[in-house]
Amino acid sequence: MLAIPESISDGGRIDLVPVAASHTQRLYEAIVESKGELSPWMEWLHADYSLADTEQWVATCQKAWEADSMFGFTTVEKQTQQILGGGGVVITSHLHRNGAIGYWIRSSRTKQGFASEAAALLARFGFRQLGLIRIEILVAVDNTASQRVAEKMGAVREGLLRNRWLFRGEPRDAYVFSVIPTGDGGTLSRRD
Repeated sequence: MLAIPESISDGGRIDLVPVAASHTQRLYEAIVESKGELSPWMEWLHADYSLADTEQWVATCQKAWEADSMFGFTTVEKQTQQILGGGGVVITSHLHRNGAIGYWIRSSRTKQGFASEAAALLARFGFRQLGLIRIEILVAVDNTASQRVAEKMGAVREGLLRNRWLFRGEPRDAYVFSVIPTGDGGTLSRRD
């Protein structure tokens, strides 16, 4: 099992803190605040989403850390300690050392650069702590905000994946973005 860090930071405005039970209420409040903006893209955010769903997510994240399969984080603003959102790294292939990241920021704090900071920190964690050599970001074709985040943090859009996933029972196309490490194992590289 990978040692669970206290937090991940690069000295910027945010910390990524491993999801913990102490975050549950404030995380739930951030999710509820953002329901209108997130639900078109996040299948887990259904119409009847409740505090119990957040509690279940926290428990799932803690078990996944122990299994070294998914590494969930809460995004916290350093200055205010406000929970800004969440994100995580999933290992998609241990054999090929590939992973994927996902992220979201509460509605009242979007368009301030927090999502791209969080995405870059997630990628660095994947490269440095997990030894990944490739990280993908899948973004629905209509989710232009998330596409901008991926581009801003240095990801390269590689192509359109038709019918990449089912979203509430309907096939959806997605763009795939990727980031790879440079020789120092952490800085993002565009390698166009």
